Amino acid sequence: MNNKQLLELDACGQKELIDQKFISSLELVDFYIHRIEEINPQLNAVIHQMFDVAREEAKNSKVDRSPVAGLPILIKDLNAIKGQPSTSGSVLLKDFTAPENDQIVDRLKKAGLIFLGKTNTPEMGFLPTTEPALFGPTKNPWDLDRSPGGSSGGAAAAVAAGLIPFAHASDGGGSIRIPASACGLFGFKPSRGRMPYSPYVNHFSVNHALTRSVRDSAVLLDILNGSDHAQLYPAYDKQTHFLSNLNQTPHKLKIAVQYTEDNLVEYDQATRENFQRSIQLMKDLGHEVIETMPSFDYEALAHHFINIWMATGSVVIKHMGQMAGQKPTLENVEKLTYEILKYGEKLTAQEYEESRVFVQMEAQKIISFFEEYDIWMTPTLNQLPLKIGEREGKDLSGYNEMLQNMLDYNPLMPIANATGQPAMSVPVSLSNDGLPVGTHFFGKPGNDILLLQLAQQIETAQPWFHHYRKIKL
Repeated sequence: MNNKQLLELDACGQKELIDQKFISSLELVDFYIHRIEEINPQLNAVIHQMFDVAREEAKNSKVDRSPVAGLPILIKDLNAIKGQPSTSGSVLLKDFTAPENDQIVDRLKKAGLIFLGKTNTPEMGFLPTTEPALFGPTKNPWDLDRSPGGSSGGAAAAVAAGLIPFAHASDGGGSIRIPASACGLFGFKPSRGRMPYSPYVNHFSVNHALTRSVRDSAVLLDILNGSDHAQLYPAYDKQTHFLSNLNQTPHKLKIAVQYTEDNLVEYDQATRENFQRSIQLMKDLGHEVIETMPSFDYEALAHHFINIWMATGSVVIKHMGQMAGQKPTLENVEKLTYEILKYGEKLTAQEYEESRVFVQMEAQKIISFFEEYDIWMTPTLNQLPLKIGEREGKDLSGYNEMLQNMLDYNPLMPIANATGQPAMSVPVSLSNDGLPVGTHFFGKPGNDILLLQLAQQIETAQPWFHHYRKIKL
């Protein structure tokens, strides 16, 4: 099988080749290593390579260990791999080596996936673009002048450009779904409780992946989901039926299709046109479309969500400094990161608790909407992918920069992090300029499979895999 044919297959298709002995795990690993060596200098998606280790693991890979065993993958640089650099995109941690794997990395490794390296991320994962001072910007393979989004921007650029069949990603305010939209990928954020809880960010954040196909996302969810043995709160039971139930056609769904557009949030023409196409597609698939949306105080929710992010972000920065044995300063962290640190130090316990309680109360109002509706559909971003450097030069406080990133790029995705709902960005169409535009879907808490089945229905009716041929690198 030639190289072009390999790129026409998703990860599950490549796994079938391994299982049928048409290709070995080592041959596949070598193929992607060569792709990274050839193309990554243009993209800056992979910032740490593990090629020698990967080749040794591939030689001894037990490919019958799991449905993904023997496949290569990249890990986002916010997650620790034992014995490897773990910088979180920060000068503060540029010399730090991880003493242990984190839980998600452990699960991927035990499933037999082979790590080729780590992907670029904004410092500490705070931004919706990927332009850390330590490594420089990652470029979007659809348009090298644009960002692939963030914070999983390196992962998205690598998958879209065919440097890897799929990549690990994480999402605390849209960080899987932002780059999925910007890079024409499928990005799924599982329900809170589907994965081990993070002690940070008020349990907003969850790990998963960026993929070219829905079934690739489902097979990884089968591998990754399930509570940790020391979980502090009840979690959903581990399930391994996401891939096997993917092709069940969902029942006729009640889909709400309204979104906020006012003096706080404006949507560009390409985004609005894509959304109208998505509405028609839902109707064509036989679903009931209703113009409505949950009732909540958007402006106040945005403020309190950012308050929580800034407060817990401050703790993250403090702990990172302790790990590195250094005090965070303007010499070893970026200006925004330093301002987040100082903001959190000044925020009172009462102010933080007021934000936490407000977000929980608004989240309950939003979740109650799904007693009547199955899905809430919105645009993913409010505009096409940002130009690299577009956010620079704006003299904003840390709080105002974080708030603007939400209101003027990523206005609705953080809601799913606040509520804990499953959510996804689906690459429904391309703009007139040939740039990908995602459509976003919220589902009922815990009902991840229904969202995945809808995504599979969309992919079957309106395939997007052939779009990757338009990327010329």
